[in-house]
Amino acid sequence: MTLFKTRQPFRDGYEPDTIVARDETISKLTSVFQEFVDGFCVPHLFVRGDQGTGKRTVIHHVLTLAEQAVETEIEVITIDCGEHDSLYKIYLELAYRLCEDDYPRGTHQLDLEEAIFQEMSDPGVTWYILLENLEALGKDNLPFHELQDGLSEYGTDHTECGIIGISNSTGLHDHLSGDVLHKPYMFTVKTNPYQATELREILQQHAEVAFIDDGFCEPAIQLCAAIIGQQTGSAADALQLLELAGYVASHSTDADQVTETHVQTAKESLHSLRLHTTFTQELNPKEQLLCTIIAAHTEVDEKPVSTESLVEEYQEHCGSFDLTSVKKRRLEQLIVNLREKRLVSTQDQNIGRSGGMWSVHETPSSRLILRSADITSGRFTRLLRKYDVSLDHLKNPDEVDIEEFLSNDWSSENIDVDLQQLNFYPT
Repeated sequence: MTLFKTRQPFRDGYEPDTIVARDETISKLTSVFQEFVDGFCVPHLFVRGDQGTGKRTVIHHVLTLAEQAVETEIEVITIDCGEHDSLYKIYLELAYRLCEDDYPRGTHQLDLEEAIFQEMSDPGVTWYILLENLEALGKDNLPFHELQDGLSEYGTDHTECGIIGISNSTGLHDHLSGDVLHKPYMFTVKTNPYQATELREILQQHAEVAFIDDGFCEPAIQLCAAIIGQQTGSAADALQLLELAGYVASHSTDADQVTETHVQTAKESLHSLRLHTTFTQELNPKEQLLCTIIAAHTEVDEKPVSTESLVEEYQEHCGSFDLTSVKKRRLEQLIVNLREKRLVSTQDQNIGRSGGMWSVHETPSSRLILRSADITSGRFTRLLRKYDVSLDHLKNPDEVDIEEFLSNDWSSENIDVDLQQLNFYPT
């Protein structure tokens, strides 16, 4: 039997009625927005912190509080920079959502800017452009300056618009220009990893909504919080572990609640689930394809693959994934992104002046990556067959079946979300 009443509290975008364990951050943001509430300019924000430290949750909470305190309506347009990974793509998406006229790809960027910010000219509305996963744009392409200049150039006296950037990379702050950081009404906020006591509070709040009555025990909550408090301090990771423990308990004979034993079992599969979450949610399509190619070489050839080979193979396969080709320099940047997420390791080879230098790449968890790719799309399954990857050997019988965990097949009719259509855990 399933012990879940609903799995919604574990889903991306779920916002509880009250925000716990982030009083200090909420206090800072409330101070930032107080001047706006008092009738001054709309603030711009750069919010940084490790994944799962409540950035998005507190931003939405404070924006809701601000809207309740002012006479104007606050409209938030959220752009995922992992999907729209250039300023031009951001403008195209904004034009698509805001403007009645059609602005196809190829429209000049200045025309897009003018249309967007003039469309925001409404005395009854304050707009916020919320840029999530800002690190996907690259440290040299942060768009605060350009967006603020476009607002100044094409906005009217009735245009009120703030820019909020959210980054999972705390070091990205160092690459913001002084011109941006020192502009009036530009603020930066950093969220820190949660302590175990804070994680316990968050887990308790979500568990009371997610599980049936008496469907979990307090020691299980405490153990989840202690494990993740020592590892990452991420609420996303803690919720992931608790949901996985709920899955284990629901598949255990005669289990009537989630216990410490189920948490310990779930912990053994947590790395696989984390890697799958990273692959599916934190990588853009180009990074996914590149990571899969590297993992296929690691698994089948049992040796690293060179950058030059990756360029050739990426160009060969990108069309099958509806992706554009990339030059070597761009591909090298994609590899850097994969290294930062600890999915790929790189070794530099040097055989002297005559032989020159080159780099080779491999994945430390090739089977987990290939399993995630296989689950994600039939296109990846076909690609793996081209590389002679044995799909039957990718599963580990001692771990939770990630594909089944992600499906609704094991859930009762009370489980009210389609897991394949939703991202996983909160930022």
